[in-house]
Amino acid sequence: MPGVSFVEATKKFDDVVAVDHLTLDVEDGEFLVLVGPSGCGKSTALRMIAGLEEVTSGALLIGGEDVTDVEPQDRDLAMVFQSYALYPHKTVRQNIEFPLKSRKVPAAERAARAERAAGLLGLGDLLERRPAQLSGGQRQRVALARAIVREPRVFLMDEPLSNLDAKTRVQTRAELSELHETLGATFIYVTHDQVEAMTMGTRIAVLDGGRLQQVGTPDEVYDRPANLFVAGFIGSPPMNTVDAAVDRTPDGGVALRIGTGRIELPAALARALSGAADGEVVVGVRPEHLTIGQGPIEATVKIVESLGHERHVVAELAGTHEHQDEIVTGALVIVRQSAEDPAPRTGERVGLSARPDQVHLFDRRTGERLA
Repeated sequence: MPGVSFVEATKKFDDVVAVDHLTLDVEDGEFLVLVGPSGCGKSTALRMIAGLEEVTSGALLIGGEDVTDVEPQDRDLAMVFQSYALYPHKTVRQNIEFPLKSRKVPAAERAARAERAAGLLGLGDLLERRPAQLSGGQRQRVALARAIVREPRVFLMDEPLSNLDAKTRVQTRAELSELHETLGATFIYVTHDQVEAMTMGTRIAVLDGGRLQQVGTPDEVYDRPANLFVAGFIGSPPMNTVDAAVDRTPDGGVALRIGTGRIELPAALARALSGAADGEVVVGVRPEHLTIGQGPIEATVKIVESLGHERHVVAELAGTHEHQDEIVTGALVIVRQSAEDPAPRTGERVGLSARPDQVHLFDRRTGERLA
């Protein structure tokens, strides 16, 4: 199976730039997830691969071959849409066989390939039913089987699980991951759901405003976000980000003033912070890395949300500070606690702390990662 490459690919709709100079290599046989908020350009990028949108400038390669100007039907791809797009008057078997019938594949071969694809997705007992007799999850599996039966070079999926209920979505995520392992094919999957991205993708490509923000494994993107956008988008709840002032300590280290408190960082980070404008940075801490106790950062508990296995504590940092003649009030942060930890009370004043190695630092002006 070939990989897919965007080479400075741009897509414009009149004066609107939907995809902006995208350069990205999708490795052979990998499961790449394009993720980002609505309007970020991820579906447009997928449609560019399919040939449903023309590339305004740049190039698109499949298996090393330039297909920028190749017609959609000649790219040997299969696409699964958000809507199942099944023919309601045809049976499951007929829906699965349809791409082969349109290509004039002999009837015996059509039947064999359809039954094989149906078997991979547990549809063997449903072949004579019509779409109206199926659940949403079953219809989505029929759409997947219809894609599989073509034995395409690349599978393209545009938010295929968004119409499913939560339980079915979890089950179908697992089935898709197993299917990828079974077929060993190249999957390119579009979603705005970061849980889908984190659990399914071998790599994640994060887009915003048509530009690629970061690409890496789920762990790489989660543990070392490239900028403030990625830090705030990946993770549920998202990373806490607050402004901080930088103080140099006598031993060559640095301390971050956050609200009324301070966090001391090792000297190794002093160089990374040397370029921070006016000594100010944005500090990021994942909710699970904040601890409630006798920490140096004072805060007041505003909301306590119990989720059964864990709780989310929303707290307001104490104190105000001036920034460019503007008075900035205490920021809100979220602490993720185990249900076994003592629960704080609404209105209680607490101390927050985080280990230095779990603190992320970003440039306030550019939003780019410092350390």
